[in-house]
Amino acid sequence: MADHISDGVLQEYSLDKLAGLALAAVEEHLLICDQCRTWLDAIEPVSYVHFTEDGPIYSRATLLMEGKVMARHWGKELAVNKECGSVSTARKYLNEYFAKMFPEHKCDGRCGPTREHGGSGPLRTTVERERHTHGPAREV
Repeated sequence: MADHISDGVLQEYSLDKLAGLALAAVEEHLLICDQCRTWLDAIEPVSYVHFTEDGPIYSRATLLMEGKVMARHWGKELAVNKECGSVSTARKYLNEYFAKMFPEHKCDGRCGPTREHGGSGPLRTTVERERHTHGPAREV
């Protein structure tokens, strides 16, 4: 891998479009490169996890190179995404969609920003990997 991860590859990583050796190389690089982790945080202004009775449900907004924002939810049996025009629209969508899916959910101390975003949630490389086994996300 070059000195740093390119914007395109970082976007693909954020959108779960990398696999195999490419995924491993990016994750390995992110473990040692503060600058690339900072860039990843910058293109993921929302990265949150809720611990529900159905297991962890992840919510993320990714800034796309084309200027749009991809809002995504995923978990053990969930994979949905929606392209939005702004971070505020994506955040609103993520909050409202989650509330509709899990109206009974009450956040506890485990829910919050993922650890790479300063929260106490799990690291992506250890927990989020399960999302790759549940098929493609559906657009809503």
